[in-house]
Amino acid sequence: MFELRKIGIVKRLSAWFLDAILLAVLTTGFMFLISLICNFNYEQDLATQYFNEWEDYRKEYVSGVASYYGFTYEESGENGENYSITKDGEPSSLEAVVKKLAESKGGDSETAAAYEKYLTLTPVANVNAQYQYVYTLLFTMLSVGLLLAFLLLEFILPIIFKNGQTVGKKVFGICLVRPNCVKITILSLFARTFVGKYAIETMFPVALLFMFLFGGLGILSLILIAAIFLLNIILFFATKNRTPIHDIFAYTVATDMKLQMIFQSEEELIEKKTLRHDETVKTSKS
Repeated sequence: MFELRKIGIVKRLSAWFLDAILLAVLTTGFMFLISLICNFNYEQDLATQYFNEWEDYRKEYVSGVASYYGFTYEESGENGENYSITKDGEPSSLEAVVKKLAESKGGDSETAAAYEKYLTLTPVANVNAQYQYVYTLLFTMLSVGLLLAFLLLEFILPIIFKNGQTVGKKVFGICLVRPNCVKITILSLFARTFVGKYAIETMFPVALLFMFLFGGLGILSLILIAAIFLLNIILFFATKNRTPIHDIFAYTVATDMKLQMIFQSEEELIEKKTLRHDETVKTSKS
């Protein structure tokens, strides 16, 4: 009566998988709506346009400009999509070449033509700023989309279904209780959803992944993501009640809805234990 009714790993993973699918679908939908609001497609097309303009300029002019100012420029790939720029044996950049061109405004007919074309292009700083803006929008869309999806699936619906049940948990007969079998509170559900699942298990790895792809943090990002994932697996299989990070933060446990006795409060639990104790004493005396 006072014990937790454990559930099988297959049933629990099945519920998690169903919830994950619904979370992905909802997140995608919310991201689409946010993209319409912030006109993401236009901003992305603008960044692509800037990039293509500069790529055409690089392929047509930069080779001659680079050699004129003492840079070594080399292209690779079938269409010259990859390139490297060095000066005095040290790595350099396209920005360094065009900066030199802008300062001198062209020294011969070839560089003069390159300078005239350069004046019609969007400045490199603005191109970089546009790409940064697109990355920021993408991160914002993902983070807000995930937040809204978690809000609906992992907070609002469990309040409606009661006992912390998500769609997946309801389908597979799983609920949440405190380790002493007392009903969870809204505060516990809030901590489980927004601190454990959203902030630590989802957004922190997502932020690390963005830093790996766009921020230059490097392999450390992937190591930290793997560490969080591995920690959750260890906690799930090593702890007595199979409690991953979000359940530890919320002080909750997943259990079998049909078999589990759920007490509405600590007072009810104490009362039931007292009655059980009294009955045991009476039985032993008789």
